[in-house]
Amino acid sequence: MKMGMQAKFTLFAVPCIALFAGILSVVIIAREEELLLRGVTQQGLDIARVSSVLFTNALVYEELGLVDTSGMADYLDYFVSDVMRLDARIVYFMVFDASGRVIAHNNLREYGKVHSDPATVAALGASGPLVSRNDDAAIGPHLDIAAPLAIGSKRWGACRIGYSLREMNERLDVLRAEVLGASAVLLLTALALVWYAGRHFSRPLTALTRTMNDITARGDLDAPLGELPARDDEIGVLQASFLWMVQRLRKAERDRLRTIEGMHRAEKLASIGQLASGVAHEINNPLGGVILCFRNLTSGGMDEPTRRQHEAVIDDGLEKIRRIVGELLHYARPTPLSVRPTPIEDLFARTRAFVAFTLQRQHVELAHRLDPDLPPLSVDPDKMGQVLLNLVLNAADAMPSGGTLSLDARADGETVRIAVRDTGPGVPPEHRERIFDPFFTTKPSGSGTGLGLAVSAAIVARHGGTLTLESPDQAEAVGEAPGEGCDPGHGPGACFVIRLPLSKDAP
Repeated sequence: MKMGMQAKFTLFAVPCIALFAGILSVVIIAREEELLLRGVTQQGLDIARVSSVLFTNALVYEELGLVDTSGMADYLDYFVSDVMRLDARIVYFMVFDASGRVIAHNNLREYGKVHSDPATVAALGASGPLVSRNDDAAIGPHLDIAAPLAIGSKRWGACRIGYSLREMNERLDVLRAEVLGASAVLLLTALALVWYAGRHFSRPLTALTRTMNDITARGDLDAPLGELPARDDEIGVLQASFLWMVQRLRKAERDRLRTIEGMHRAEKLASIGQLASGVAHEINNPLGGVILCFRNLTSGGMDEPTRRQHEAVIDDGLEKIRRIVGELLHYARPTPLSVRPTPIEDLFARTRAFVAFTLQRQHVELAHRLDPDLPPLSVDPDKMGQVLLNLVLNAADAMPSGGTLSLDARADGETVRIAVRDTGPGVPPEHRERIFDPFFTTKPSGSGTGLGLAVSAAIVARHGGTLTLESPDQAEAVGEAPGEGCDPGHGPGACFVIRLPLSKDAP
């Protein structure tokens, strides 16, 4: 199944939009996570710094004897409790002396314990606050923020605060859901817009393609074109170029048809000139009788029976002359293709009438064979008669010293096969591929136009048939595979075969 431009545009644009939306979503979520983490870290650091200052001052007071040890412990416990009550995100709060012993803790059971873990050791030796991100199974993801209790080089210990990231992660989950929902809505909206834009931009191209397909399917350039909307963009330029091309093709087709028709007329005139001597002979015989009878009638002294006999001879002679001249004029008159059921015997009879004297003068014997059950052909009798006449005259020219020319017609499947054969020398191998080219001739200069076979092939093609050369000594046909047409004993001459479809109206 072919994919249209709209579908291709959609399949290209939607993944691009989805990729862009995905990257944008990831960037937004990452940026928001960074901001939230920075804010949480800053809040934890602020609490740690303030606490370290207060704890340091309290330890200094204890060291100066201004506060006793029990009072110091109560102060630290109250402070830790108040801070954890004010900020629920603090999951643990511990204070160590310089040796790592717990002197204050949110868990009373931790009092007096000495911590030597890396985080506590690093906090006791640090010169500033330390922040690390941890994930504990019991308390979840959190920040461990440590601040030293020191003034200059004097150290009293450190405090560590566990700042939970659960709230931040929940906010990030909500943000992810919102961003993904917005991305999905954006993607669906983009899909609808892309589909509409693809349809909008491909509609004129679809109309142009449909118009071209209609021309291709009908094969008729003169058929009216579909309505193409006016545009002032590149598609409009394409439409204008297409219409210009169609107009040029129409003009070229009209010129081609006029040229073919001119070739038909030229070939007819050439054939008529070749037949002139035969027609003159056919007219001269009855005309001599008419003149003789007319002179006898005008001389007088003729009885009634003889006079009526002379008048009958004159009438018959003039009718024969009229018929011969009428057929010649009818053949020479340029007419459009007029197809009608035509018996093949009529085509053969008309051809024999035209060429009888020419063949007699050149000592060419004409024979024909016709299957009795052949149905009429749906052809233009004048055009198809021109084809047969041209083939017969060419065959006669190929036998200047006489010979046998035969016409054969028989059914061949769904076609009728008409063969025109001669006993001449045949077509030379070097000429076989060019005999149907216009203006190609092997006759002496002034003896032929070179249009006969080209025009004949064009006429047969217009009837839905083929004209080919089949010679028994060639074992090939021009334009077609070798057929059964020529009998092996026929001789070395040429055999031209016309194949025409059987008439649909035939029984």
